[in-house]
Amino acid sequence: MAIKDKLAEIVGKDNVLDSPDVIEGYGRDHSLERPGLFTCVVRPRTVAETQKIIQLANEAKFAVVPQSSGVHFNGSALPKEGGVVLDLSQMNRIVEIVEDSRVAYLQVGVTWEQFCATLEAKGYTPIIPLLPHASRTVITDYLEREQPVIQNHESAEPLLSMQVIWGNGELFVTGSASVGNFRSGSLADGVCPTGPGCMSYDTFLYGAQGTIGVVTWGVVEFEQKPTLSRAFFIPGETLGELIEPAYSILRAGICNECLLINDVNLATILTEKWPEQFHTLRADLAPWTLIMVLSAPDYRPEEKIQYQEDALKNIMLSSFRQLDLMDTLPGIPGAERRIPNMLSSHWPKDKTYWKHAYKGACQDITFITTLDRVENYLPIVFLVASKYDYPISNIGSYIQPLQDGHACQVQFNFYFDSDDKAEREVIKAIYLDSAAALIEEKAYFNRPYPLIADIVYRKHGEYAALLKRFKKHFDPNGILNPGNLCF
Repeated sequence: MAIKDKLAEIVGKDNVLDSPDVIEGYGRDHSLERPGLFTCVVRPRTVAETQKIIQLANEAKFAVVPQSSGVHFNGSALPKEGGVVLDLSQMNRIVEIVEDSRVAYLQVGVTWEQFCATLEAKGYTPIIPLLPHASRTVITDYLEREQPVIQNHESAEPLLSMQVIWGNGELFVTGSASVGNFRSGSLADGVCPTGPGCMSYDTFLYGAQGTIGVVTWGVVEFEQKPTLSRAFFIPGETLGELIEPAYSILRAGICNECLLINDVNLATILTEKWPEQFHTLRADLAPWTLIMVLSAPDYRPEEKIQYQEDALKNIMLSSFRQLDLMDTLPGIPGAERRIPNMLSSHWPKDKTYWKHAYKGACQDITFITTLDRVENYLPIVFLVASKYDYPISNIGSYIQPLQDGHACQVQFNFYFDSDDKAEREVIKAIYLDSAAALIEEKAYFNRPYPLIADIVYRKHGEYAALLKRFKKHFDPNGILNPGNLCF
């Protein structure tokens, strides 16, 4: 019996798709990776069906590439060695919202659009990265280490427990959700990332890009929606002059959200009418802006906001008089009201995604470092871009402090025309050369996507060897997303 027929026995004929249009659609994403070729798409509706597909793949020795949404940016969900695409988007129920402990039990296909709308109706807000695509799935973005804009230790890892089907077909639940009385009424159910003993199996799955196991659901944290929020901005001519103010403000625990962003990205986010308004905004904005949002819950919110604002002003007056602390942005009426709402939700579904609005496409390069070292990386990227005659003025930059400034995620955004083959090749070369140069200067790539995975793992040979041993244990037949990472 053909593989497609066996898959149809598991999920039904209507959920095994192999038309040319389907193959082309699932085989492409928004990255610079070449399109993937594969046999068919299989769409399970339950955990049991998903497990049977993985078990069949082990028996018949074909590759399985998991996808949970139709929006991918980095090539990590494209088939590299054939097989089938496992589309998990039909597993999209918000199973439970536990308000007392502020955790939600989500299936893997739940999108940011779904989750944000559900929480909004109940007076809550997600722990969310910067303006994710509405159709991206919540659990996928957490597994991909998309860093939230919120600043506190408790929300650093919002994905607390999850269910996974390992590559060998075995079902497993991580964290305290693994105990027998999970979801039986205890407020502690599912809220501890470590299970019995000291081992946290979640770490095997973060950044694994579907190569170790297939996650089917997760327990995630959320926050109460603030009763009152107020945005403040510190413009700077250089990034360097904003680093110490950022450190001081973050260490004081004043702001709820905080980020640094350059004029290209900030104008891209705030532009409503393209292209005229974009160029006007860029001219009005400073080269860099430190954005902070002060927030307060429903208990005496005005009082809390006031003492946060007083503390912020005291820091600026005592140590950074040369900089302006502003409660709005020049040329952007109402930015102080728009920004807090934007930072707590996904990008509007009815608008072109912000990273695609400027030129049509965008390639990101993302790594982890400390705030005091970020400025050292700018000339490295600028030098590479100049070598290929890519305008430095077109490079977007976004810096997300992590856990009150103990570290930060740095992202450079290279905007380009995806229909221009020559320009795609230039961007690809810039991406590869920049990654190599940044790694030499000790940038930490915790998300080594396919094009640069070889560069990252060549630099960390012992780490790659150990990962291959783990892969062999959890996925002995190598069926899950082969050709990705160092596998």
